[in-house]
Amino acid sequence: MKKIAHRGISAQAPENTRAAFKKMVALNVEWLETDIDMTSDGELILIHDDKVDRVSNGSGSVNDMTLIELQKLDFGRWFSEAYANERIVTLKWLIDFINHYQFNVNFELKTALKSDTQHAYLTSVCQALRQVSSKVEIIVSSFDMTLLQKFHVLMPSIQLGVLIEAQLPDNIVEIAKNIGATYVHPDVTFLTKEQTHKLIDNHLQVNVWTVNDMIVAEKLEKWRVEAIFTDFPEVKAI
Repeated sequence: MKKIAHRGISAQAPENTRAAFKKMVALNVEWLETDIDMTSDGELILIHDDKVDRVSNGSGSVNDMTLIELQKLDFGRWFSEAYANERIVTLKWLIDFINHYQFNVNFELKTALKSDTQHAYLTSVCQALRQVSSKVEIIVSSFDMTLLQKFHVLMPSIQLGVLIEAQLPDNIVEIAKNIGATYVHPDVTFLTKEQTHKLIDNHLQVNVWTVNDMIVAEKLEKWRVEAIFTDFPEVKAI
């Protein structure tokens, strides 16, 4: 079972920062997960939340701020003084990083942009992902099925992951197949053994989020889960 570093090594360093990604280099971790959003001036950056408030010393909506404005904020001190002055990471920086170290990536499409402005976002994401080395494996996932479907039309060669919060819908297999997904990413809190086997039997691989409990991880491995998203991918027992 694969272990995917959730927003980098986010148990040891502030999520989605250079520090969190660089910690992977010395560890036996082959996969990372991160979130792509866009600034008001069209730059792609890595951040989970719609607003910067939780993970920086600033406030406001990511989509309403320019890259320069975001780069002035401290994205590390909230986690620890040791990471003071960590700056927001651009997708370009991460692509250079993963190409160099050949890390595989699950990119989550995560934006509060309205549907009429999503095309520019998706076009930019596709242009960026074309710069990823052929030696790097990519999955693109989202909770937004419409956004994921639009991405699939633009870049059909990339594997898709359907992210589901809370209970899996009864028609999850149909949802995944209709948009051409090869993965389903369920919430660990609600996933059952029967649901896992149903997905696998329908040729859908299962990557579960977010798993930080060793006993739960061992159970999922027995269920034949493909991968887990975890804040502790370096822990050998998980």
